[in-house]
Amino acid sequence: MLDPAAITTPPGIRWCTAWTSLVDEALRGWVTAHAEGDHGLSLVALGSYARRELCRASDVDLLILHDGWKDSDLSELVQAVCYPLWDAGLSVGHAVRTPREAVRFAGEQLHAATALTDRRLVAGDPGLLDELASRVTRWLRRNSGKVLTELAAVHHERQARNGEAAGMLEPDLKSGVGALRDLHSLRWAGACLLGEVGLDPLVGARYLGATDRHELADAGTVLLEARCALHLATGWAGGRPGADRDRLRLDLQDEVASRLSLPGGGDELLHRVGLAIRTIAHLHDRTWPVLVADARGGRRRHHPPPQALGDGIQLVDGLVEVDPDRTVAAEHSLALRAVAAAALRATHLGRTTVIKLRREVRELGTLRWDAAGREALLTALRKGWDGTGAMADGDYIGLPAALVPGWERIRGLPQRNPLHRYDVDTHGLFAVAELISIAEGALDPGHCKIWGALADRDSLILGTWLHDAGKGLPGDHSVAGERLVREWVLHMGFAASQAAQVGRFVRFHLLLPDIATRRDLEDEDEILEVARKVGDTETLDGLYLLSLADSRATGPAAWSPWKDRLLTALYHRVRQVLATDVSALRRELSLSRVVVDARALLDDPAGLDALLGELPNRYLLVATAEQVAEHARLLLPFPPAGTLRARYRPGPAAGTVIVSIVAGDRRGLMASCAGVLAAHGLPVLDARAFTRADGVALDWFVVRDAPNGHWDGVVEDLVRAASGDLDVAAAVARRERRRDERPPPLAAPIPVEVRIDTDRVEVRGPDAPGVLYRMASVLAEAGLDVFGARVDTLGPLVHDVFFTRGTPPEDLVWRIRAEYRADPPQKLG
Repeated sequence: MLDPAAITTPPGIRWCTAWTSLVDEALRGWVTAHAEGDHGLSLVALGSYARRELCRASDVDLLILHDGWKDSDLSELVQAVCYPLWDAGLSVGHAVRTPREAVRFAGEQLHAATALTDRRLVAGDPGLLDELASRVTRWLRRNSGKVLTELAAVHHERQARNGEAAGMLEPDLKSGVGALRDLHSLRWAGACLLGEVGLDPLVGARYLGATDRHELADAGTVLLEARCALHLATGWAGGRPGADRDRLRLDLQDEVASRLSLPGGGDELLHRVGLAIRTIAHLHDRTWPVLVADARGGRRRHHPPPQALGDGIQLVDGLVEVDPDRTVAAEHSLALRAVAAAALRATHLGRTTVIKLRREVRELGTLRWDAAGREALLTALRKGWDGTGAMADGDYIGLPAALVPGWERIRGLPQRNPLHRYDVDTHGLFAVAELISIAEGALDPGHCKIWGALADRDSLILGTWLHDAGKGLPGDHSVAGERLVREWVLHMGFAASQAAQVGRFVRFHLLLPDIATRRDLEDEDEILEVARKVGDTETLDGLYLLSLADSRATGPAAWSPWKDRLLTALYHRVRQVLATDVSALRRELSLSRVVVDARALLDDPAGLDALLGELPNRYLLVATAEQVAEHARLLLPFPPAGTLRARYRPGPAAGTVIVSIVAGDRRGLMASCAGVLAAHGLPVLDARAFTRADGVALDWFVVRDAPNGHWDGVVEDLVRAASGDLDVAAAVARRERRRDERPPPLAAPIPVEVRIDTDRVEVRGPDAPGVLYRMASVLAEAGLDVFGARVDTLGPLVHDVFFTRGTPPEDLVWRIRAEYRADPPQKLG
């Protein structure tokens, strides 16, 4: 019986070797028992099984080679070989072919071609494997260009589909960028071009250096150890198609680190894995274009003559090389200039240059800045996504650490939370790339105008690159980062005014998103406070673009069309103040333009005339003309207590819907409506509630639309909830218990935080379908009048802000925390 628990070796290469030997031994026994001798039959291991890198959940890939056995005999043998493996819970991939058939199939399926490059005899006739090896070698040499081109296409398609990049915080250890599959592809390239699988042939052919070879091997060992420990931690055993079994998820990292006896826990694990992935990604991306070109045109292909780029730098065969007689010791900006030249052409540094520059940078330890170096850095950053490959080359060489004191602290620094996708310095680089895309109009052509009007775009680029440099330091990372980044920018030799401006961008890079998603944008005091902090339109314009870029570089949990709309609305309101004067913010309560526009939307103005008579003062400051018209349509006849009318229409941002409500007001109305929406799987993004002097409620909710939403049923349930005919709490509980509503696993429980001010209550904690309903109900029961709410959801975390009137009871914090501890929210941690 195959039992991985019998292996006492710690996770790693020795564990994989022991597990492979157990599988080998079992297979040999079963083949011997069911085959009368080994003539004309070979059992061949492929892939990771052949390399003796078999982890607990790895596929056991087998090729049964034969020289013409009958189908009935082969069927019996396959059952004898595979069924015991399946019974042991292993995932088995098998094929039954003659050597000729195996090679023919390799020509039809890329995965079959690559699988055949790693092969090992487990049992049977070695002559059949020798025949297969001979046929495979000849076929690969004839088709090396086709195979490597297809492998390159698969690599790029995988990057585009999954957003994979070195520096991810939940990396795929097998198939992600810089993961084991990229290491394997270099081995396969050796088989295609040189007739010998492995990395050593690539060193002999000068595609890799000897140091490259050792670094690839060490990085591969780190990833294999982590993958082995991951499989053991999850206890995964076959039978789960599509399972993401090689993803190093946040909630598993501490356990994997414990199995590897890493004292620094999940942070140390992720840092080690991240740097290993960087090494593989750099060497793969630098080497792969040359391998593909040689496979297509032959190693003796015609090489274009070197193109002089000036200042000791050339373009050689599509890669950037520095002249042999130029040194970093004599020109401290040489390496940065080479990186900039590669960024301008969206390419990489060549092997010779990387080895030379890396050695020289290490010997010097630290580098001085000069005007050429500063301009080279900015040139590379200005290229956005096209320059990220060259900047990764600079990272591999060690440039940032040599140029910026203390850079090693943030290099590969994990951000182990559900929001971020990348480590700190990768996130900063990608934020710059997003900034350049936004400046070019990727989101809105209007952003090009904002970018073009900036007097100092370079300070914004630097601020975006360094905005999270304070991560890992004590206290607020924005405050700590401002001090640190000012010192760095001055050290680089930029002017003091630029250092101050970069510092402001770092200090306030979260200001606009925080205010936009957690404050009442119709509150003049809030707008004035933001204007006071920002100080001028130049800084505001930069912060707006930085905020957009930061959210996109963070990941999908940090941005949405709705959040973009809130951010843009705040930006325009603050800019109006800064560009004119404070009085521009203050509007007449009549807001005749809104009323005129609303009247134009109505066929019958009677509802509007009735609506305007008993309005609270703030209503026309908040409602749009479309919203005023909706309420006017619903108002007449005036709804008595216990009745409700509702309409729905497309919302202000893509994927949103506005639900407008007119009802006889009562305490807890907003909570009941939020509960109905939650029960229908409609997350609330924004909510407003106003009560006329005659007791009629005028509410509206902005919700995220749901696929196949049954809106007539939503309206019906809202009416039933207002009349007391619907048990809202029970409906919400049913939604919370649904399996598809359960949140993803978390690295650590999210704490519940409560902040109470005179006009608002903020609650931060784990998200769930009924959280807004539960919190609004607690506030209503506490005697507070909730007239608005804003919801900011960041992955599994939610930050609810309730705008309130009334005096909160002393035990309100306790009540909110108690509600969060009630079932089912306690399951969220």
